[in-house]
Amino acid sequence: MKKTAALLPIVSYFLLAVPSFAASSISACVNGQFQTLCQLQAGDFGGIIGSVINLVFVVAVVFALFYLVYGGFRWMISTGDKGKVTEAREHIIAAIIGLVIIFLAYFIINIILGFFNIGSLSHLNIPNVVLNNAGS
Repeated sequence: MKKTAALLPIVSYFLLAVPSFAASSISACVNGQFQTLCQLQAGDFGGIIGSVINLVFVVAVVFALFYLVYGGFRWMISTGDKGKVTEAREHIIAAIIGLVIIFLAYFIINIILGFFNIGSLSHLNIPNVVLNNAGS
């Protein structure tokens, strides 16, 4: 009896609330909040993907530069201790190697995109796939 009494308000809420919530339609594009998203078309996703990839590269470069500065700071406060200087040098070398890898990845991706005539990361053109229904 207790379980039924506890479930009765929950069941009645869902039975009565669904028709009242479904009585009106809500359009997110009318309010203007999502105007940019509402105007997106299939050909616009290349620019979005290119912008996201560029943002990832910028964040990676900033992170590597902060890591480089961190290694330099650790070297400055090492007070001549050989172990601390070695750790700081390893931080600096890792940051420089990371920067080289980031820049090489960026240039290799742009070369591959240019080779396949897709564009560059700033103007990425995603090719459309056309399906041929010749068999049907």
